[in-house]
Amino acid sequence: MIQLQTLNYIISKKDEDLLITYDQSYFFNYTDEYNFIIDHFRNYKIIPDLASVLDKFPDFNILEVNESKDYIEHKLYEEYVYNESVKIIQQSTKDFSIDATRAVDELRTKLTNIKPPVKKVGTNIIQQSQDRYDKMIDRMANRDNHIFSTGLNELDMTIDGMQRGEELMIIFARTNNCKSWIAEKLAVSVWEAGHNVGFFSPEMSDLSVGYRFDTLHKNFDNKGIQGSIPDYESGPYKNYLKKLTTNKNVFSVTTPLDFNKIVTVSAIKKWIVDQNLKMIVIDGITYMTNERCMSKSQNTTEKLTEIAEDLMTLSTELGVPIIAVVQANRSAARDKDGEVSEDAPELDTIRGSDGISHNASKVISVVHRKDTITLYINKNRSGPVNNKLVYQYDVNTGNFTYIDNPKSGLALPPTQEEDTRNLYADSEDAL
Repeated sequence: MIQLQTLNYIISKKDEDLLITYDQSYFFNYTDEYNFIIDHFRNYKIIPDLASVLDKFPDFNILEVNESKDYIEHKLYEEYVYNESVKIIQQSTKDFSIDATRAVDELRTKLTNIKPPVKKVGTNIIQQSQDRYDKMIDRMANRDNHIFSTGLNELDMTIDGMQRGEELMIIFARTNNCKSWIAEKLAVSVWEAGHNVGFFSPEMSDLSVGYRFDTLHKNFDNKGIQGSIPDYESGPYKNYLKKLTTNKNVFSVTTPLDFNKIVTVSAIKKWIVDQNLKMIVIDGITYMTNERCMSKSQNTTEKLTEIAEDLMTLSTELGVPIIAVVQANRSAARDKDGEVSEDAPELDTIRGSDGISHNASKVISVVHRKDTITLYINKNRSGPVNNKLVYQYDVNTGNFTYIDNPKSGLALPPTQEEDTRNLYADSEDAL
């Protein structure tokens, strides 16, 4: 059974490492199937999908495999050792009648030689240098296969969008500064591009997230669609919802109840794999449980640091950007000179752990004042930092209008720059 489980795991997860590490001797009950998969991979540089395997082997049993990779490897090796040991012992019994002492020595030697496969550790970046060129050309020619847009052009220009993998983006702010709105804005943008998206919401219901989706997607009055305006014209909203259901890509909203109130990285991974999600938002990383240490005695800093580490690993493994929302401390932030800042919260004000920002690829703080939202790029592994992006924002309709400012780091045409500078000055005076 474990051989069949492993083959199903390899096919469903596209796990090239598992396929290459274990040769056909580990799949003695499924030699033909294994050889078909490995040959397909060598010829086409991709693991065949299930339909291709079934076309070749109609009787191949399809299994849903939820076990961890470590468990699968352990059981596969265990079965391999048992099978090899039986063959060695059966062969050795023929020699006992001739020379028992020698047979025992040979038996011991052969059994000792049964060792797990040697896994290659590390990558020789000298010999693999061609891969970097190929990746560069592919990213240039097929940008949409590597990067998601945030839905905000100026933010895309600053942080180069959301990378599909090795991307743990932290969005943090003090209470009531629209950090969840910004996170959902990013998720809606990916959904609008035709991809499956996940949104874990520990504080809002799926209904509330849905109303925000409608506002961000088609700018419906958020108060109106929630029934807060008695004479709101509901006809257009009804027609929109009817048309919306024809979309095939999903926007999956989960709450702690969906995970039996134990929200681990493994549970998040299963959710991503089961629904083929291409990007997720965790609207509250502090609500997650650290599966490395289920003990409640673990301090918050250690817990959140390890969760952030595991989320980054998960993003890299599955090629899925993860956006995590965190609340900043209530205490005033300080600037580089140690002075109290009334502007954006700094990295050291992230509630619970600076280990979160350490493991993040990008960190963006959010400040909402009256009709403007300001995004500060606190950390950006692949680009500039300390940029300040200002948007005129209507929280009720989800409309964003960019306002240039001297700290944006973006160059605009002279006439547009003059106009937006005046608009920015007006908005600052209004604060």
